[in-house]
Amino acid sequence: MSQNVNTSLIDLRDLLDLLRRHPLPTPFKLALYSERQGKAGLIEPVLSVCRSVAGQKLCTQECLQQWEDLVSLAMLSDRPQIRICPQGFIGFVLPLPGDERIPDCLIGGGIRERLTANADSTPTGQEITSRREEQSFLPAVTREEARQIADEVSRLLPQLLDQKLHDLSLERITERLAATREIVRELGQSASAGAAITLVSEALVVLFDLPRVLLLLRQTGRRPTIHSSLGIEPGSFEVAEGRLAELLEQAEGLPFSLSGDDLKSFLPGLQGRSARLFPLQEGDRNVGLLMILDVDLHLRDQALIELLAGRLATRLLRLRQDEELHQERHFSTRMVGMISTLALAESREELFNGLMEMSAELTDATSGSLMLFDEHSQNLHIAVAKGMSPPLARTMAVPIGEGIAGRVARNGFPLLVNDIERDSRVATPNRPRFRTKSFISIPLKNHDRLVGVLNLADKRDDTSFTEADLNLVHSFTNQAVLMIDRAAVLERAGQLEKLSITDPLTGLYNRRFLENRLEEERSRSQRQVQSFSLILADLDNFKLYNDICGLLAGDKALRKAAMLMRRAAREMDLVVRYGGEEFCLILPNTGKKESLFVAERLRRSIEGDIFPGETNLPLGRLTISLGVAAYPEDADAIHDLIHAADLALYRAKGLGRNRTVLYDPSLARGQHPTTLLREEH
Repeated sequence: MSQNVNTSLIDLRDLLDLLRRHPLPTPFKLALYSERQGKAGLIEPVLSVCRSVAGQKLCTQECLQQWEDLVSLAMLSDRPQIRICPQGFIGFVLPLPGDERIPDCLIGGGIRERLTANADSTPTGQEITSRREEQSFLPAVTREEARQIADEVSRLLPQLLDQKLHDLSLERITERLAATREIVRELGQSASAGAAITLVSEALVVLFDLPRVLLLLRQTGRRPTIHSSLGIEPGSFEVAEGRLAELLEQAEGLPFSLSGDDLKSFLPGLQGRSARLFPLQEGDRNVGLLMILDVDLHLRDQALIELLAGRLATRLLRLRQDEELHQERHFSTRMVGMISTLALAESREELFNGLMEMSAELTDATSGSLMLFDEHSQNLHIAVAKGMSPPLARTMAVPIGEGIAGRVARNGFPLLVNDIERDSRVATPNRPRFRTKSFISIPLKNHDRLVGVLNLADKRDDTSFTEADLNLVHSFTNQAVLMIDRAAVLERAGQLEKLSITDPLTGLYNRRFLENRLEEERSRSQRQVQSFSLILADLDNFKLYNDICGLLAGDKALRKAAMLMRRAAREMDLVVRYGGEEFCLILPNTGKKESLFVAERLRRSIEGDIFPGETNLPLGRLTISLGVAAYPEDADAIHDLIHAADLALYRAKGLGRNRTVLYDPSLARGQHPTTLLREEH
């Protein structure tokens, strides 16, 4: 048959549908083949019409060779040709009109031969029985019937190609246009990327009868993901990422084809003879690729699929933008909360731990360190470490300019590395304690002054850090570094304040602090209608102790006495060095009689301990005398309260020292002490 037919507006796959609907060739399984596909291209259509028995194809190499010979004979004779395969199946090859836009021939097969007494070659009785047992469930025709079907199909082809096929093609175009319009409309309303991908995937399968569809989406900082795999075994192939980027750049947004060899280099492990690729692109932004495997698409279908691919790309980009905006708002809210939490930190350690944990949370990092700069040594020291041994972290010191963190500290620019071994800026082997080769290192600066360096590594899902991760944590640390500086200033201010109210020798609060604290305690006790007690204590014969043992030993004795009194006092009590060898204790919410027990515990703790050289003292040991007065029982004013305790202490000294005396009004009528009313000596 040499008649030429205009097929520019039809899809030859519609011809197969038309023939499958026709009652004449219905028993046969049909396929199309072009000689330009070569011998390898004949295998697929032959296997598609070949029947299987017990789930296995019966075609052998000998069978395939017979099909190849039959195709050659049909093309040379321009007539239908019939064959009987070694397995007892009848097949035919029918040449199609000579047009480069359509396949060369129609192949039919999958029908068993119904044996007759007049068969050209009669099998043995055993062969007939075996065939009948294996193939009795399959449709059957005689050779003559098969020849008549092939001839009739050949006769009908011009009519089918002329009008009915055009009608069917027009019907298909109309249906697909209408369906595509609805899909595009629904695609614009898809609430998620998964819903959009599923919608387009189902449309490709149902509308265009595409058995093998692959959708590759690019992910920033991650490997491409396969979001749709129809007719393909998941995990059976890999994606060459570098090749994907090259193909998208070369395509410039237009569909293109890949041969079998190119397909293998792009997707190692994937079996296929060809692929039609549709870039998912909007403007200069590439989302990925939509791939149709092993189907020769008609121009009309390519146009519709290209339209769907473009709309899918638009929707996916819009959903990504919405997600990024949502994440940005979420992280902005989260960051405000984090900054507020850091602002409530009660210590530098709590601040540093919070900064480390929150930075790791923002980037999903599982390890890292916060390093602070020591201006004196010009080194970075680890203040907090995540995923590192604390003893190891405490011993590490990085000089400015050395190592990755040292270089980041020196140049003042953040560093994002995807692969530490390949990045020319670092190019160093990955250390065993890090799972991945990607990390972030950010200098912490307040204006031009270096505060430290923050390092983050090992994303939880083992992927690389991204620019978005870097920008997010950089914004966070820009706020947090102000708090680090503020904490340092407050700490220094607190140390100065503490020095101003602390005795440098004993570490106890001094007389300046006592005066303010006594007034606060009097006001509190007055408001709550409670009492408090005051104990004045003086080490006995301490001037003599200094003369005998020396001033250095005297200082050690004062420090030891202060330590013993802190231990003997209750947690709520306040111990103060009043001056020289004199001490004062405030006992909140405590009456005078209850204070006696505390005072005696203090006295016994001094008496019972050992002080070097104390045997030379009059009592043979270093002791202490104490006087106790209570508010408001003994005095209402602070000055009067101190004077009452001083009188009681003076009485203890007069009674032989190493004792406690409670104030009694009768003491005011005796001799007034002068020791504790003078300035510090």
